[in-house]
Amino acid sequence: MSSGMEMVERKSNLSSLPPRSPEIGQKRRASVETRWTSARGKESKRARARPPASEWDLGVLSELPTEVLELVLLNLQARDLAVVGATCAYFNASGIIERVAAARLERVPRADALVLTKRDSYLKAWHHCTVSEQAERASANVSLGQFHTACVVTDAEGDKVGTTIATFGRGFHGQLGLGSYDNHAAPAFVRMGDELARGHDSDDEHFEGVDSIALGGSHCVALSRDGGVISWGLASSGELGYTGNTPIEVNVPRRVFVGIDICTKITQVTTGSNHTMAIDEFGRLFACGRGRHGQLGHGTFRDAAPFSRVEALKGMHVVSAVCGGSHSVCITSDGNVWAWGDCRYGQLGLGDLTFAAAAGWNNGVPWPCLVESLNDMDEPVASVSAGGAHSIFVTAGGRMFVCGRGKHGALGVGKNPFLTIGPPTSACGNRLTPEAVNIHHFVRRADGSVDQNRVQQCSCGPRCRVAVAAAGATHSCCLTACGGVFTTGENSYGQLGHGDKKSTFVFTRVEALRGKRVITVASGHNHTGAMVENTDGSNSLYTWGRGDWGQLGTGNMRSYTTPQEVKGFNVAPPRPESEILMYKQNLDSAEESENGDSDSESEF
Repeated sequence: MSSGMEMVERKSNLSSLPPRSPEIGQKRRASVETRWTSARGKESKRARARPPASEWDLGVLSELPTEVLELVLLNLQARDLAVVGATCAYFNASGIIERVAAARLERVPRADALVLTKRDSYLKAWHHCTVSEQAERASANVSLGQFHTACVVTDAEGDKVGTTIATFGRGFHGQLGLGSYDNHAAPAFVRMGDELARGHDSDDEHFEGVDSIALGGSHCVALSRDGGVISWGLASSGELGYTGNTPIEVNVPRRVFVGIDICTKITQVTTGSNHTMAIDEFGRLFACGRGRHGQLGHGTFRDAAPFSRVEALKGMHVVSAVCGGSHSVCITSDGNVWAWGDCRYGQLGLGDLTFAAAAGWNNGVPWPCLVESLNDMDEPVASVSAGGAHSIFVTAGGRMFVCGRGKHGALGVGKNPFLTIGPPTSACGNRLTPEAVNIHHFVRRADGSVDQNRVQQCSCGPRCRVAVAAAGATHSCCLTACGGVFTTGENSYGQLGHGDKKSTFVFTRVEALRGKRVITVASGHNHTGAMVENTDGSNSLYTWGRGDWGQLGTGNMRSYTTPQEVKGFNVAPPRPESEILMYKQNLDSAEESENGDSDSESEF
């Protein structure tokens, strides 16, 4: 049956200027009448078929030069361009939509690595890049730890700078940064004062705002917009990166030195359960904290503080890094993926680890090792998420690969005893090398249950594209380009958001978020969060899962199996790409910095 949009188009064509000739007018009216009667089910299948593109080349739009229409459409975003194409079939039939999308796609840097087939649409590929880039920028403002949550907010006084952080949850180790060790079930606010700007090599000592925030097991690390690092919380393993004699617990934000010298500018920070990593503007990677599984990459199994450089990656330019429970993963500028740390469940993706045993590495791999299986793909890995004992890799085109522990279903590869690796009794075995996972929109039955044998078509195209993924302790979450939030894994606290506490072994959509515009997702130890854009342009945080320490921010110590909106603040919107430090690494000067800092590094 024809849609209401075709009725609107029919009326607009009939009310347009007179046709250029009687023959064309008769042909147009006959075509419109055919479609109208077809919509009422009175014509055959042939009559209901879509008319040729030439029959759409009529009306007011066809009077304008094609170049003019393309120039107008070039100013639209992917979502708006899709609306235009859905409103009037002329744009799709004439091919203008795809030509404009292809032109816009060429301007997106991350699209250079896309591999498009004949079945792919330029518009959908461009939309995927737009959603992925926005999710990446928005994730800098939201982070979930083991038992606490924090996000950069816009307060009621209209603070647009990003100097206020909302924290809630467990505060036993001072990880809320409120100057106390109390728990908070409702959001409390940490105002980052100008004193945090002192001690950094800058003429302006005014605190400019928070660039990104990252939460670990019981500590927090924030990156200021001038490239300085601020940390607080538990420091028992050196994860705060402080030098000298420092207390084991710090309950207020404090500036910490990271880098080769005082002028070093940090562009990215990331945290694991008990370790922290930072990347400077020249792509040099630094690590501190717990290292008993080799997760620091220093070649030892000892804890370390303060921050020290990962020497094994010298000569390479690290563009991004993530920390898991006891392992670490990074991506270098040449597209290679490196992993190190705990390898008991295959979370490093290195396959057979007989070389580790031969080297006497019983606790893990203390040096970065190349994940070779990810180098044979057509598309490079664009982002990585590390969980408790598993890792998720997302390519530039939205394909997702997983490896690590599969006992609780966090990998989303299904529950098939014939495809497992490990003991025969394992229902869902570990994956020692990255394995591809496809996201499907399963059909829901009348009782609300999911029928995994029936799949709905996805608007992403031939396959559902993943925009961003987040790994928790034993569960995983991802956001697709079509706007769906999918979760899998252990669900003992309702962290999957499906309204129950039944674990799943495949990625299943969170129906409670259907219809909401989700910007990005994040995973904590046993709770999950999603940043949602409201109709008025503000951004809200929704949380679900374990809440017995107040980490959901709902005002009580309860766990929830469905997403709950956190009241009392608006999450700061994602800033433009030109303002975020992670996009400001100096690739051209990397070699010069390597040659010029040898003396400084030895002293450091």
